[in-house]
Amino acid sequence: MTLDILICTIDEGIKRVPKVLMPPQSNVKYVVSMQWTSEDMKKHAPAVLKEREDVMLTFLEGKGLSRNRNHALEKATGDVVLIADDDCRYTEELIGHVFDAYNEHPEADVIHFQALDLEGEPLHPYPVPYVSSVEMTFRRKVTTRFDERFGLGSERFCAGEEDVWMKDTKETGYHILYVDKPIVMTPKETTGKNFLKNKQMQVTKGAVFKYVYGTVGAAWRTLKEAGWWLVHKGANPLPILYNMSKGMVEV
Repeated sequence: MTLDILICTIDEGIKRVPKVLMPPQSNVKYVVSMQWTSEDMKKHAPAVLKEREDVMLTFLEGKGLSRNRNHALEKATGDVVLIADDDCRYTEELIGHVFDAYNEHPEADVIHFQALDLEGEPLHPYPVPYVSSVEMTFRRKVTTRFDERFGLGSERFCAGEEDVWMKDTKETGYHILYVDKPIVMTPKETTGKNFLKNKQMQVTKGAVFKYVYGTVGAAWRTLKEAGWWLVHKGANPLPILYNMSKGMVEV
């Protein structure tokens, strides 16, 4: 079995990518997809990314994390792919959990795992009802692609691409499995910390709720979300309800 680690980055983020790489392994390769917003950004690509035989460096003009991930998927050749960011860290032991899981579960099309922070502690209590992209792996034969309306850099919705991808994948009928082993170390999550001040994040959350749970389920979750911010943070729930409802309509 071979594994492709798909590393998506943009502009000067390419400078961080060498720290993602492990010492070469015969069954692990890297697809590095660098988005650029101006041609001269390509000059920041470190030489090691062009020199190592186990690294494929490819370029994509423009923005949109989901678009970048789809581009990396088009270039992948491994039996299994793993989604990575330019601030992820891997070890042979962590990646070994991926190989072990697919060897033990040949029926699985998608396996999601756990992530650690950079101090080696679980990123959050597991299991969780949602999946972060860096916890996701799947066989390359899986045809689901990331909805480019969602994700960092999108003009529509600034997050939620993992939830939408999982929804689409489940509906297609692929066999999805959770394994309680860590596969990556990554900085602690910051998404959602500025939820109250970020109208686009509120709109996005409403859109994701509608896409994943339908109208009734989204309406209930929107009310529940606004109520949580009222009770726990003393926030006015009306702007939150308005923005999340806007996202439900827009999607």
